[in-house]
Amino acid sequence: MTHHIYHTRGLILMSSLSGESNRFYKIFTEELGLVGAHAQAVREGKSKLRYILQDHSFVNVDLVRGKEMWRIVSAGADRTIESIKKDPTRTKLFAEFCALLARLLQGEGCDRELFEEAERVVTFLEKERIKPELILSFETLYTLRVLVHLGYLNSEGYDDFLVADPYKSEILQGFEKIRLTVLPQINEAFNASHL
Repeated sequence: MTHHIYHTRGLILMSSLSGESNRFYKIFTEELGLVGAHAQAVREGKSKLRYILQDHSFVNVDLVRGKEMWRIVSAGADRTIESIKKDPTRTKLFAEFCALLARLLQGEGCDRELFEEAERVVTFLEKERIKPELILSFETLYTLRVLVHLGYLNSEGYDDFLVADPYKSEILQGFEKIRLTVLPQINEAFNASHL
């Protein structure tokens, strides 16, 4: 019996051990949305996938749907994010963004717009060293944008910060002026969503 192989780009949000040599991955994919998938024997020394399937990495992944779960049959690097990985601050910010997506995304379903948002966050982190005084604005802004996109927060009053290319120093500086008034609404959205 042959299985259809789904080829898609994806962002590995997190992973966990599964059995002696397997891992379970939460992958936000461009074509399928959030997918939970197993990789067999990926923790063994001879595995070609062990260095590709790293948390917080963009990959090209081939998936097969099994009876109960997805399986990863092959993968390759999609884009290297070396400038992020070399900087502890940027690494932490990207890990927190991935954790936010892992927390908020529910099940499968193509969401290219949100996938593009993830790429915008990564592109900004690759190119920019965020001023320390703007780090909280960056975190709050991407959280706001994700919550609005997923329908957990009303967009009213935030038009200036929901533009297509928001991650620029001047926009972050403008957002810093309202950040403290946005935080209670973000916290309320999290509480209401029970996520």
